[in-house]
Amino acid sequence: MRPEDSMQGKNYTLAVFDSDRAMLNACSLILKEQDIDIHAFANSGDFVDQLQRSAPSAILLDNSILPHGGLEVLRLLKQHKELNKIPVIYMTANGAIGDKVLKEGAEYLLIKPFDLLQLTATVLKACGAGH
Repeated sequence: MRPEDSMQGKNYTLAVFDSDRAMLNACSLILKEQDIDIHAFANSGDFVDQLQRSAPSAILLDNSILPHGGLEVLRLLKQHKELNKIPVIYMTANGAIGDKVLKEGAEYLLIKPFDLLQLTATVLKACGAGH
């Protein structure tokens, strides 16, 4: 069975790029209660291929994702003719780069630490904006 076949019962799909396994697990636990299926990626290697295969409703992108770094992944996503319409939620502990990532095309910004209600509301808004 292909990974995307198991998602057909879900309303939304979120691609999460974060090297912090605890954060990936927390996102999965919290968001699956909202009927959001999570594709978790611990690195940004081959992210274009991964996203084209999974066709997510939105992307949750961490600033410190390796090997590319969140800002570079964001730039590449927004330049890609097929992926540039997918809403991106950019998360970072560095509030100073907030304006920069929004200018680079991120639709939403989450500054760490953020609460679970803020995460859920932002993801639901982003997923709804994508469809």
